[in-house]
Amino acid sequence: MEEQTKKTTQELSDDELKEVSGGAGNNIQQQRLDHLDNQSKSVEDIQAARLDHLDNQSK
Repeated sequence: MEEQTKKTTQELSDDELKEVSGGAGNNIQQQRLDHLDNQSKSVEDIQAARLDHLDNQSK
């Protein structure tokens, strides 16, 4: 009985690993890409605000 339980646990672990490597891995990669995209947009917004401020100072 104990041997059968170990085998079932191992099979479940293999299935879970397959699930994680296919589904969650892509999700994590997408989250990283979204985060980098948001950082790039933030930098662009800051640069635009600085340029606007400089333009307003020179007027």
